[in-house]
Amino acid sequence: MAPFYLPQWQLTWSYLSKDYSNVYPGVSFINGIRTNGLDRSQVRRQTGTLRRATTGDAAKKMVRQADGKKHSGVFSWVRDAWKVKRRHPPVGSNRDLALLLTRFLVLLTMIIAALMVQTGLLLEGVSLISAAFAGFWVVFLTALYILWERLPLDVVRGALFVALALYQVRWASAWLILDPREVPVATIASLLYTPMLLMIVGLMEGQRRGVIIGITIAVLMAVTAQFGSMRPEMSEVALDDPRVGTLIFLLISVYVFIQNAWSAQQTVLEERGIQAALLQARANTDPLTGLLNRRGMDIAVTGWLTRREPFGVLLIDIDHFKQLNDSLGHTLGDQAIKLVSRTISESIRDNDVAGRWGGEEFVIICQENDPRQISAFANRLRTLIAERSDVSDTPLTVSIGVSLFPLFEHFEDTISRADTALYAAKDAGRNCVRGEWRTETSL
Repeated sequence: MAPFYLPQWQLTWSYLSKDYSNVYPGVSFINGIRTNGLDRSQVRRQTGTLRRATTGDAAKKMVRQADGKKHSGVFSWVRDAWKVKRRHPPVGSNRDLALLLTRFLVLLTMIIAALMVQTGLLLEGVSLISAAFAGFWVVFLTALYILWERLPLDVVRGALFVALALYQVRWASAWLILDPREVPVATIASLLYTPMLLMIVGLMEGQRRGVIIGITIAVLMAVTAQFGSMRPEMSEVALDDPRVGTLIFLLISVYVFIQNAWSAQQTVLEERGIQAALLQARANTDPLTGLLNRRGMDIAVTGWLTRREPFGVLLIDIDHFKQLNDSLGHTLGDQAIKLVSRTISESIRDNDVAGRWGGEEFVIICQENDPRQISAFANRLRTLIAERSDVSDTPLTVSIGVSLFPLFEHFEDTISRADTALYAAKDAGRNCVRGEWRTETSL
């Protein structure tokens, strides 16, 4: 079997019918969505939202934009960001990167704030307000850094907004209330940290909220600087120029534009990745039963082979299916296949994988390396299918061939043994289980 390499976007957005973390070892999935520590209910909501976000006009619009059909105009990017669909997580967000940058910014700011506190205590002429503000940040950021691993995502998001609000308070108080000598220090700090915070907020909150928050901050800072520059005492620090407000607005807007452009590109790549993953999932799924098809099972088996652990293989065939199809029609034949597939889906464990191997054949890969346990599971499944079909208009039985995949052999050899066991079950009168094992495997 040829090796199979799954691209990163498929690992993230691969949409399959159940939890296939056993198919792709080391990656935690629920409904094909990488969980990232979320509980099952959150991931289910995320999955449903992704389905809605990747169908219809929203996905088509993203593809059109990626192909170059974009709006024209200086501020069209603001309009496009406003029209982005809402979902969770936000479109164009990258919260893993946002958390990484936030932790780095916390550490950097904590060090700088500690140096500013020392400077304020040792040197004359440094404002006590600046030293106190820096001292607050040392305490706040130290606590945040120490408790980082224990903090939920909402607390980190709240801390970002608190930091952004405090810097705006510092900016406004320096320009409108405090001594003019405070303005240069506050301006340098705000112009240094505000763009960083806006970038992280954009990564955390997505394209739409990132642009809204960024433009709001740019307007507030520009209006504050405009009114502050009218104070007569601003001439002492050469900040009485009426163009200051406009320059501040343009500067922050440039940062917001760059962040929006990055988020928009992320959005296009994300939507295309989701669409391609959905198409691949459909290609790997049998439309009648909802189980993996032959191609999907090949991919699943490749993932299991990388574990280098033995596993059980069950090959299931519906007895006398051709006669049933010919005498009762294809509709009842399809119903029989659905009944068997539904029973298989409900009987296997979360770590097992099942698929439709052929017309009326199914295959199960189970995380079991004891031949007795594999045979017992097959017998339970055979009995359950027979019991469920008794209450329907079409009594069904199945024959099952079982085998064990040991280490250091081709999977085709294991399937061949299971197929031999299946023929042995049919020769024994059907509605039974037979096993075929390697010579060194004993019951």
